[in-house]
Amino acid sequence: MRCVDEYHQFYEQARLWEHSYWFGIPMWKLPFDAMVIQELIYQIRPEYIIETGTGHGGSALFYAGICELLGEGKVITVDIDKKFEPEHVSQHNWADRITFLHGSSTNEIIFRDIEYLCKGKRNLVILDSWHSYDHVCKELELYEELVPVGSYLIVEDTHVSGHPVPWEHGKGPYEAVEWFLSTRDYFEPQYWCEKYIMTFNPKGYLKRIK
Repeated sequence: MRCVDEYHQFYEQARLWEHSYWFGIPMWKLPFDAMVIQELIYQIRPEYIIETGTGHGGSALFYAGICELLGEGKVITVDIDKKFEPEHVSQHNWADRITFLHGSSTNEIIFRDIEYLCKGKRNLVILDSWHSYDHVCKELELYEELVPVGSYLIVEDTHVSGHPVPWEHGKGPYEAVEWFLSTRDYFEPQYWCEKYIMTFNPKGYLKRIK
């Protein structure tokens, strides 16, 4: 595992994740994790995939493409920044499955808009916005209620703050997940999702079991 951790740290420090694209749109995601998430989409067949942290829009386009192949599902993605170029995303005929929301994922109005669309639906939630401990804890508290039994709440980038990637901002998503799991008995980490050994989301694939 030492060699994996060393490569993982190099991968992050060299910012190799910036070189991943989906249909020409930057998708800042480890390819191993992208493969696992598409497996989950196929298994769960979500009515809505809720993504916090749009970035350039590549991951939203990726999720929407899987939904298009399945013939069902929509993506709601929210970001405080507007890095993506709508005309690049909208040129794909499955882009109409994507709803972009501009604002903070923890903003009450933004969350209520998402809740209005998704409450009671078969949702898959992916948290990939600001990775501070406090922000992720707040996201977990908000979005857990939108995850039905049998589906997943995925916390991205739990690899920072020494798991194994160094980080200068103190506690991060990993510690937020540990707090979350210590206070709930109805989510469990699914370690099979780490089957490729290297993942940006260690302990971050959380399945609602009851």
